[in-house]
Amino acid sequence: MKKTVCTILAILLVFMLAACGGGTGSSAPAAQPVKDSSAAAPAPAGQEPELNITQIYGSGPNGETAASSADLELTDEEIQQLADGGFKVAICMHQTDNAVNYTKMEVMRQAFEDYGIEVVAVTDAQQDPAKMQSDVESAIAHSPDLIVSCCADQDSNVATFEMVKEQGIQMVFYEVPPAGWKAGEDYAALISSDYEGNGRFAGEYMAWLLNYTGTVGVVYLDANVWTCNVRDQAFRDVIAQYPDMEIVAESGFAEVSLAGAAADGILANHPDIDGIYATWDDPAEQVMASAVAAGRDDIIITTTDLGDNTARVIAENGPIKAVGAPSSYTDGMAITHAACYALLGKELPSTFIVTPTTGVARSNVLEAYELIYNKPASSELTAAWEAAQ
Repeated sequence: MKKTVCTILAILLVFMLAACGGGTGSSAPAAQPVKDSSAAAPAPAGQEPELNITQIYGSGPNGETAASSADLELTDEEIQQLADGGFKVAICMHQTDNAVNYTKMEVMRQAFEDYGIEVVAVTDAQQDPAKMQSDVESAIAHSPDLIVSCCADQDSNVATFEMVKEQGIQMVFYEVPPAGWKAGEDYAALISSDYEGNGRFAGEYMAWLLNYTGTVGVVYLDANVWTCNVRDQAFRDVIAQYPDMEIVAESGFAEVSLAGAAADGILANHPDIDGIYATWDDPAEQVMASAVAAGRDDIIITTTDLGDNTARVIAENGPIKAVGAPSSYTDGMAITHAACYALLGKELPSTFIVTPTTGVARSNVLEAYELIYNKPASSELTAAWEAAQ
């Protein structure tokens, strides 16, 4: 009798079966509905935005219609084919210096091994396009059947992955594929968090906390990075729906270390600004430091990605109030299963596979952390939450 193996566990199963790891041997949760964000209405005024988000709002970089990661499944027979296939994969990460990406990498490594697939290389490009090329060249030398990766730079890494294509090695990308490439033609699939949903939640929670009135700033990455561009625009689109709210300043940074300087400029020109959105958690922490230094520890900050520091700030009821977060555990399993589809030659439900946003605020930060990382919140995080009660 066939037993379904899903890319992700439904929320209840995550808590019940966390000790099992890998996600194998479970029945499939119902597929999440996919929704066109252009038709999405804002949350009713005065009502806290939904934290348990199930809808998917975004489409792919070439307009691809998203399929939920919950739609991926493997049968017992297919799992045996993977174990017997002698398959080899390489994981070429764009960076692993944060909990979001490190967890994703470790989930993939373990899940591939659970399926009997040899992981011949795991690399970290440290967000350096030149190192990404060197890493990919090293991975190719191991003759993998498939490489999982994310471009450190979607333009300059085109040539990097052309080398992979020339060797006849299959590819699955997460988050950022090479510029101009199309899923289903140049590579098997793109796996992504719902970045539009992430930015949308950050905007909705900002609006709710400010009672739908006030001035807002945006600190963004000044680069052609699809994931950042999508979530930042989703935030802007939400704020634009509220007539009594206005984005009065935007400031970009070319390097992460300069995000604080971008925030400094906004605060200098708009000292009474009510809130600032930052494109992900590391810049958000710099925005917070700038605000505190300017005597504005009352400012409202929202962002995307939930790292350990950001979770602690939310738990302590600090300036960072809400995060539209990807689920690293779920993402890692989705990437693994999409790669398994490619190795088996099995047709995917879409070449753009998406996991829904996890809405994080103080009321659910401990539970959200467990869902995102598939492990309990640390005693330090729990203590911070309890101390702020």
